[in-house]
Amino acid sequence: MATHKLDSAEFRILTDYKLHYYTLDGLRNNGKRLMTFFGACTDAFAGLTRLYLQNLRLAETDIPNIIATCKRLESLRMFMCQTEGTVLQLQVEHQRLVELDICHGCLKLVKLNSLPKLKRLVFYSWRHPQEPLYFGNVPQLSSLSLTNVGLRWHNLIRLSQFLSNVTTIRDLHLNFESERIWVQPECPKLLAPALQNLQVLTLDDLREVCDIAWTRFFLEAAPFLKELCITVWDHWCNIVTDKVEREEEGYCDKTNVQWESSSPDGFRHCNLIKLTIYGFQPDDIFLGYITHIMETAVNLEEISLYDRKVEDCCEELDPKIKVDPSRYPQTIQEQELLRKQITEGLVMSSPHVIHFRS
Repeated sequence: MATHKLDSAEFRILTDYKLHYYTLDGLRNNGKRLMTFFGACTDAFAGLTRLYLQNLRLAETDIPNIIATCKRLESLRMFMCQTEGTVLQLQVEHQRLVELDICHGCLKLVKLNSLPKLKRLVFYSWRHPQEPLYFGNVPQLSSLSLTNVGLRWHNLIRLSQFLSNVTTIRDLHLNFESERIWVQPECPKLLAPALQNLQVLTLDDLREVCDIAWTRFFLEAAPFLKELCITVWDHWCNIVTDKVEREEEGYCDKTNVQWESSSPDGFRHCNLIKLTIYGFQPDDIFLGYITHIMETAVNLEEISLYDRKVEDCCEELDPKIKVDPSRYPQTIQEQELLRKQITEGLVMSSPHVIHFRS
């Protein structure tokens, strides 16, 4: 390891318990054990290309020291890695890092000061009101994934400002965890510089029953968007249902996102070729949305419509939770009727691009 002659070397910290079982002392103990090992084997760490850390609480300077020592590092994943102190900031600089994944970091701000080779960034969960990331020198960043439960005190993120230093994003993934939408719909003229290279957009876990028309602001601001994937799903296994707890913890009630198109009448999108929707139901929200997309995206080749997602954990829900049964079209007759209903009045659109997937 010390000679750096290995092409690839990976180190994973695998702790004993799941996230919810760890106490603060347990996290600190894990952190001390790691830093003892790190101090004894700095030459080995210097040869690592991949590093995965989990369930740790470290001194404020420990993570920057580890990153600085791992000079060959290309991939860094941190799950539940906390820092001591009141600043709760992490400043990252590295010449070779390509992939960075931070999950449940409990940080106020991660400053990506200089990561000239960073291409993929995943950031999962932030509790503080303000934006969790600062983008410095990240000229190759092309894939960005953000996941968060939007609470009452979270500021809405204006992507035009949040991504003002990043115009290279090609693949954007936003997951709302079946709760409040935490991005602010914006005028396409303001947002277009940030999304000028966007080609793939994935919007996961939007609330059921709520209108999804607001998502069209991405289409108006991203002229080179090719694929749009939307998942509408109330994942009851993860949703806090107790009314008192929801109020105390800052959860919000279901509300539609207010948005009005600022594009001129007759707006057309020439590059969108694929629309995928998970959680499709034959109601006005979905039918109107698909009709509008077909009218707008003049070169659309495929629309794939899926039923609601179902996971194994969903089979043992609290009986008090009443889930409306799915009305997804099962028969060929039902599907054909919906194709005609969606495309009625659309002279240039073919019903054959609409596919009901199992």
